[in-house]
Amino acid sequence: MNLKGLRLFRYVVATGSLSEAADRLNLSPSAASRLLTQLERQLSLTLFSRSRRNLELTDEGALFYQQISNTLDGIDEIPVIARDIRTRTRNWLSVVTAAPLANGLVVPTIARLRREGVDLQCTVHVESRFEIESKVAARGYNMGLISLPVENEIIPIDIMPVLRSRLCVLMPKGHALERATEVGVEDLAASPLVSLAAGQRWRDRLEDVMGTAGLRPEIAFETGSTIVTVEMVRQGLGLTLIDPMVMTPATMQGMALRPLAGDHWITYASVHAKGPRAELSEVFLDGIMAHVEDRRATEPGLADSVYLI
Repeated sequence: MNLKGLRLFRYVVATGSLSEAADRLNLSPSAASRLLTQLERQLSLTLFSRSRRNLELTDEGALFYQQISNTLDGIDEIPVIARDIRTRTRNWLSVVTAAPLANGLVVPTIARLRREGVDLQCTVHVESRFEIESKVAARGYNMGLISLPVENEIIPIDIMPVLRSRLCVLMPKGHALERATEVGVEDLAASPLVSLAAGQRWRDRLEDVMGTAGLRPEIAFETGSTIVTVEMVRQGLGLTLIDPMVMTPATMQGMALRPLAGDHWITYASVHAKGPRAELSEVFLDGIMAHVEDRRATEPGLADSVYLI
């Protein structure tokens, strides 16, 4: 279909003049007349009556105009849409992660960058592990933040390790283990625990730690949400394993963290689709690193529990 012919048709209807419509498209009147004739042949419709000096819409032409006017308006919006997309591509970042990392790492980094005057708009999504990896690979998001290892090694994504965080035990303030420098696995086994449900990543970590020591965890309560687990600890329902990066100073009110004895660490990474990355991805990663360094410098004990890679 000849798009230029359709636009000419609309201009003729809007102005009532073939010559004025031709001027808008930088056509001569004769070229415009030929273009309308070609359009009518393509459509097998008679759009204008030529029995008089001026072109007049036929019934077919009027009905055709009613049907396509919105479509042609949309076509004229294409340059504006393209401009908006170019602006959004430069200034907009979509990040996908798990809820604890969103609260503990992503949102504080966004706030930091905005305070520094970075021209940044950001969408933060929370998805399951498999969805994060597969949708980032399909460029559904600019970048993801996950703990390693990846869920599905077949999915083609670029993996950039960002930081290591030590496994810690979260407890209410005043708990007997708060006096310890480190919490031994045996102490953990002797305490009631709150945990994610079986099969979830943090539950797997807890069972791996305990199982390696030949111990079985005493699960008092379980849930499907890390955020709910934290609140259970705050209410004195039990202890849990967690890492310091998902615990902001605000969420630490009324609670204490102590490192788990032994060499137990989590590695976090940013994941990206293969190929070119969004311009703001590197800016955002720099912001994450600056945020982590600030926390290491200002929060007691964090410097020994969190390392940038």
